[in-house]
Amino acid sequence: MLTRTNVQAFVFSVNPSFKVLILKRTPERSGYWQPVSGGIDNGEEPEATVVREVFEETGISGIRNIIDLDYTFAYKETKDGVLMNMRDICFAAEVNNIPDVQLSSEHEQYKWCSYTEAKEYLKWEHNLIALEKLMDIISNS
Repeated sequence: MLTRTNVQAFVFSVNPSFKVLILKRTPERSGYWQPVSGGIDNGEEPEATVVREVFEETGISGIRNIIDLDYTFAYKETKDGVLMNMRDICFAAEVNNIPDVQLSSEHEQYKWCSYTEAKEYLKWEHNLIALEKLMDIISNS
């Protein structure tokens, strides 16, 4: 069975107040809300994947800080007809202000949300756990 490692990255700003970016996948890609996510290329460091995926999926290039959320999870998913062992490493990517977003073809909508709003849109347990870890880091800094 093939194995693939991905990153998830919650893009956020605390200026003027906390807002986190979530993206809605197109109906062909299951139509759910999620943070930025994507596969790590061969030889690529996870933090470099965060920068690349954030830019590819949102057009955002001004990342101020990348935070390792110290949360990784595993699951199985069929991709291109092949069952794969997947592993996601969770990060947050801080930006200075809320920038304009230019969505890739993977997503049809985006929202800058408060913590409470994001929890209403995110349905996957692992997304919610990663968001909670981000909130713990922010409230303790």
